[in-house]
Amino acid sequence: MRFSLCVICGNESHHIGQMLAAFAPAFDELSLVRAIGKRVPDATKEIAEEWCRSNGKAFVFSEYINEPTARDWDHVDSFARARNAAFKQAKSEWLFWADCDDVVRGAENLRRTLEQVPADVQMVRFSYDVKGSNKCLFRERAIRRDAFHSGRVWHHDVHENLLILAGDKHLDLGDVVWVHAPKEIKQENRRRNLRILANSVRECATQYFYIHQEHYCNQNREAALEFGRLALQFPNLQPAFRYEALLNCARLTNSSREAKSLLLEAHGVFPWCREAFAGLVLHAFEQKDYSMAVYWAHRMTELREPLSDKRPWTHEAKWYGWAGYDLAARAFRAEGNKAMAAVLQAQYYLGKTPKISLLHATRGRSSMAVSTRDMWLNAASDPTRVEHIFAVDEDDAVSVEMAKQFISVTSSDKSCVAAWNLAAASARGEILVQLSDDWVPCAGWDEKLLDLVRDRDAHSEPFVIAPSDGSRKDDLLCMAILSRARYEQQGHLFFPEYESVFSDNEFSHRAWRDGIVIDARDRLRFDHRHPAFGKANMDKTYSHTNSRERYVRGEALFKSRNPDAK
Repeated sequence: MRFSLCVICGNESHHIGQMLAAFAPAFDELSLVRAIGKRVPDATKEIAEEWCRSNGKAFVFSEYINEPTARDWDHVDSFARARNAAFKQAKSEWLFWADCDDVVRGAENLRRTLEQVPADVQMVRFSYDVKGSNKCLFRERAIRRDAFHSGRVWHHDVHENLLILAGDKHLDLGDVVWVHAPKEIKQENRRRNLRILANSVRECATQYFYIHQEHYCNQNREAALEFGRLALQFPNLQPAFRYEALLNCARLTNSSREAKSLLLEAHGVFPWCREAFAGLVLHAFEQKDYSMAVYWAHRMTELREPLSDKRPWTHEAKWYGWAGYDLAARAFRAEGNKAMAAVLQAQYYLGKTPKISLLHATRGRSSMAVSTRDMWLNAASDPTRVEHIFAVDEDDAVSVEMAKQFISVTSSDKSCVAAWNLAAASARGEILVQLSDDWVPCAGWDEKLLDLVRDRDAHSEPFVIAPSDGSRKDDLLCMAILSRARYEQQGHLFFPEYESVFSDNEFSHRAWRDGIVIDARDRLRFDHRHPAFGKANMDKTYSHTNSRERYVRGEALFKSRNPDAK
């Protein structure tokens, strides 16, 4: 039995080799269709053809030409038509597809899996892991060639689906997982998809939903809300699309009453799913109704993860694991039930001691602080090994109220150094990481951090890790990352007499002087969105931290304590 990999390509010379190598064990023929509109082609075809020649794979190629109304576009006008072209020219018994920026887990199992599919099954769906989205979807991936030529074709110009005929059988299999692995996020893809959708003459519920989704992903709040509401007016909108649109619109609306109504309606669509309950807990937090947050958290945690045939494509597995425990613990903590919060937090950590402690000092930016926390936990490969601790100032009433939901400490000093030190004193992790509201993580940051010290004992070996901040070229460590041994050696994170500025100068100077820095600036990057680099606007918190008086006092203290510094 032979297998064809069917691919639509743009100018993907930097992705195509990685994708072909990943899927190599699974296919005998590459069916490649280039769809680039009016753009000048790069070397994607030549790279793919040479790869196939070198690896003993058949190769078939054609160009997709846009419809007359889109001939001057610099991109494809219909993914469905282009994908149909790739499937039509393929010659094997089984046809399956991937995007150029996909890789795969379990490629060596794909042949055997499809060979064992019962003869009356025409199509197979496999898991699709979209990194950073916390979703693992099932997508139509493989179809028998004779079934495709009998009318089971791709439709929808964007987010194309395989049209299955009445009575057709399909299977959902999880032993092979496609992984979306782009080397960079292409913002122009949102513009492209919106242009394709706008050009479509089919004014249907699905099209309105996809326009809504494109605007939502591109953070076009008003347009996303407008098209989401339009999609929801169609009684024939697919349940999974309705569920996602309701959840999205609940996040977008400025009306608390509408948000709650949308979330309750979403619960009615899939009452066995947790996403709507999670939204209701978060909505209760916004209203500071912590008893209601506990009620919805109870309802959420009662639900077990639904079987695959009951899951919408929007299924977010995190709510049945770490994120569910984290949210429920927040609710009980906010209501004052610390004992129950501790039980749930232990379940979040899977009963283990966390490996990494994020020490997050914040002042005057409660919403930004919570968003930063969410960003770091969602970007982690394994959030269950990450402990996050907020440190707030007692005179900052809004942040103190916010911190009730979280593991947190409250400082009596108006000093970020005092706040960080207080958080460090309560931390349990092997590696301590100084965090502010203006740091953006990379995907899988926790795994990358631990890989740097895989053969080191953080409890006995003092070390400091130097990441790149995306801007600086000097040796200042403006994010303190250190082993527990180094923390205990110092007796603090930063010398307590500093208020803010120059605390990092001393931390850096002494780490480099002691020869304990692991220089990972070429391997690990956290983007620092700071006004000094033109990446943020100066606000009251920055002004408070970087006042002239603090600068003068900090510099004097640094020079007196570090006379060997240049």
